[in-house]
Amino acid sequence: MVLDVILVSLTLMVLIIASYADIRTREVPDWLSYGFLFAVLGIRTIFSFQLSWNILIEGILGFAVFFLLALLFYYTNQWGGGDSKLLMGMGAVIGISLPLSITSWNLAWFFFSLLLLGAFYGLLWILFAAIRKWSDFSQEIKTKLGKNRKIQLFLVVLLVIFSLLGILVHPFLFLGAFPITIYYLLLLVTIVEKSCFLREVKVSKLTEGDWLAKPVIVKGERLLRRKTLLKRDIDLLKKKVSSVVIKEGVPFVPSFLLAYLLLTFGSGVFKWVLGIFG
Repeated sequence: MVLDVILVSLTLMVLIIASYADIRTREVPDWLSYGFLFAVLGIRTIFSFQLSWNILIEGILGFAVFFLLALLFYYTNQWGGGDSKLLMGMGAVIGISLPLSITSWNLAWFFFSLLLLGAFYGLLWILFAAIRKWSDFSQEIKTKLGKNRKIQLFLVVLLVIFSLLGILVHPFLFLGAFPITIYYLLLLVTIVEKSCFLREVKVSKLTEGDWLAKPVIVKGERLLRRKTLLKRDIDLLKKKVSSVVIKEGVPFVPSFLLAYLLLTFGSGVFKWVLGIFG
């Protein structure tokens, strides 16, 4: 179908450009996000005259669902504005097919893939950051693990015991090691964040969407809490302070590209998952 080819080609081109921009600058240009959304809805409108108005309605429904999710993730400080705007565009691309069928779940499959692949991608990026700044990372991990050494030793012994039981007795016993593994993964994220992702930046260098890592206190009063900075926040900071601490974080947009590639060219994976529960 010509519409599918156009939408897939446009989406891949936009996601590649956005991924490059996010990795280089930690920011996705508004012109790219908004241009993508309006282009998709415009293409759907044009094809609706020839095919059916369902083409446009499907895109609007997908946009509406991801618009609500984008608001949730943005205002709970999980994502920046660039990620949220891009998610809206992806909702318009994928849509919710009418009449309802198995393909109507593509929106949910994409979001599930985005979170899952994003978690693995984020972990790899964190490990890469730790290796790149090994001296800072190793110093911070020594400080963290040096505290409560007896507890750390106890947890490591438990981890080894449950792992051995899972291998020698029954795989179900691996579940005993799961909470300890999660604890050390969260500890790893915290250590990498503090040693590799935090940096002091002059207020004049701030851009909308930067993540304020520490509250700004001026004369004993909190000026701003930790949050994603808006234009009005930056204007306020320029009047009060010279520099702030921001968190660079992991460029998340490549996860959009990976999830869309899986959805578009790896449909067999989803059929396999459905078969497991079917």
